[in-house]
This record gives sequence, C-alpha cells and structure tokens, in this order.
Amino acid sequence: MEQSLSEDVPLLKARFAFQRSVFVPGARIRMNVVPMFLNVVIPWGVFVFCCGMTSFWVMYTRPALAYLAVGAVFVLWFFVAAAALWARRTVTDPTWFTYTALMVLAMAIAGTQMGLGNYKSYSKPYFDVNQLKVVSGIDASTVQAKTVMDGGLFNFKYGNHLDIQKSWHFRWQTTYCVAPIVTNDTAPLSQEYDFWAVGKECCSTGAADYHCGAWRTQGTAGGIRVVNEGDLYYYKLAVQQAESLYGISAPTPIFLSWSPAPWLEVESWNQQVFKNYLFMSVMALVICIFTMTLASCSFAFLGRRRSAYAAECFNDVEGVGRGGAGVVSYGNQYGA
Repeated sequence: MEQSLSEDVPLLKARFAFQRSVFVPGARIRMNVVPMFLNVVIPWGVFVFCCGMTSFWVMYTRPALAYLAVGAVFVLWFFVAAAALWARRTVTDPTWFTYTALMVLAMAIAGTQMGLGNYKSYSKPYFDVNQLKVVSGIDASTVQAKTVMDGGLFNFKYGNHLDIQKSWHFRWQTTYCVAPIVTNDTAPLSQEYDFWAVGKECCSTGAADYHCGAWRTQGTAGGIRVVNEGDLYYYKLAVQQAESLYGISAPTPIFLSWSPAPWLEVESWNQQVFKNYLFMSVMALVICIFTMTLASCSFAFLGRRRSAYAAECFNDVEGVGRGGAGVVSYGNQYGA
C-alpha cells in the first residue's frame, strides 16, 4: 500500500505542477494583447457612434433613424451580455466577456446622454435659427413684427438700442428678463413694442434692470431669435407684466438674444458642437484605456500567488512517501 502511494507521488506532483488553466494560484501568466486592444476599441467605438448619432444633423433631420441606430447598439449589447453570462456559467477561467458587456453598456448610455445634451444645447438651436431668414436694416420704430415673423437673425439700424427703463422680469425657478428694443429712446410709431431682448438671471427682481448679453453695445447690433418653446412661454409672461406695469402694448413680441455679431455667434454654436464631441471622445478613450488597464492588472495578479492547497497536498504526499505520516495527518484532520 505504501509502495503504491509512493509510486503515485510523482504523478501527484506533476498534476499540481502542470495545471491546465493559467488562472490558478502559483502560475504566472502573460496577457494576450488582442483582447486588451479590442476592449479599448469596442467600448470607445460605441461611445463615439452613439454620441455622434445624437449630436449632429441626423438627429435633427432624421431623429427616428438616429434612435434606431442607437437602439441597434443596445440590441447588440444584449448578445454580448448573454455571451458573458454563458461564459461565467460554463467556462472555469475568467474571461473578458463580462468586462466587455459592462463597458459597452456604460459607453452606450454615456454616449447617448452626452450626445443629446450636446444636441439640445448647441445643434438644435443652430439648425432652428438657420431654417429662418436673415433680416437686415430693422428699425424698431417703424418695422412691425408681423412682417418679419419668419426671421431668425436680425440686424438693426444704427440708433436702435435697449430701453432699460421699461425692462422687467418673470420669476419661476429662474429669472426670465426682458427689455424692449427702441430707436433713439422713442416709442414705436404703432405704439406696439414688437422686439424684445431677453436673457436669464441677468436682471434685478426689485426694479427695472437689465444686463443680459451685449446690453452695453453701442452703435449697430442685432439679435438671434429665441426658438426654445419652454423659454418663450415665460418670456411672454414677463412681457405681459411689463405691459401692465408701464402701460404699453406688445401683442406679437419677437424675442431676441441681443448680440453685436449675431451671425458669428450662431456659427460659434456649430463649432462648439464639434469641440464638445471631440473632447468627449478623447475623454471616453482615456477612460477606456484606464479601466482596461485596471482589469488587466486584476487578471494578471490571479496567477501570482502560490496555492495554499497545493502546498498542503505536497507536504502530505511527501509524508505518504516517507511512511504514512500523511495518512495520520488527514485522519486527524477529518476525525477518522
């Protein structure tokens, strides 16, 4: 019996010395660079795609197509998640599937949300304004709003300015400020104040006060049409309060963001969309590289510790070969 166990000692030692899996304690491993590279490129590509689809022209002209493309990414993610779940149940070694599934989901959500934020802040206002006309030579004292209702960019003649003394506001979660645009401090010939400069959180709530945008601009200036429906509602309420307070009339107000160079300001929105997109893409790449590095280190350290079970079994096997001491050890351990 002892001779048979002694003969098995080399076989047991070989069994522990040559494990089939590289992810076992005591076995140092080399990481495969191919899955590491793919786990940087794939999540980053998902972010770039989702952010791009929800940031630019496609989102404005073909929103259904943009959402369909983003939805297809989430459908593909379900297959990756299913593969990760299958690997965790059937493969004993750690795999990259779980990491890939988590990163693809995180990058898809982040890319979609950041792209929509970029679109709502810059792309949509830019495209909305560019769908309207450029109106030049406006004189607030003679031109009526009903003749330029399709204007997006307004260039006023010299002498047109803001009448701060008739400015007012409306307060709801934020302060919506309005001030009429007049010519040489005179009321319009029609007695209707049709053009109003607007802004947020740039006026006093206790008196006539307005310091929004380029309110100090002297000489020729212009305005950018405000097209946000949510903001327009509160600006109209502010104008209604100004009408009641100053005894003026403004039946069809046009709300403008006062600017010395409206066309250049609108073009800067388009440039800002691309700048934000490039910045977010670079940051996403940095995050993907950083998280992949952490995951690689975690995988690599799985094989750097020596197995306590293997060491115990080696000692017991050697004891068996010297005359049965190992049998006594196991018997004492399990109460035999």
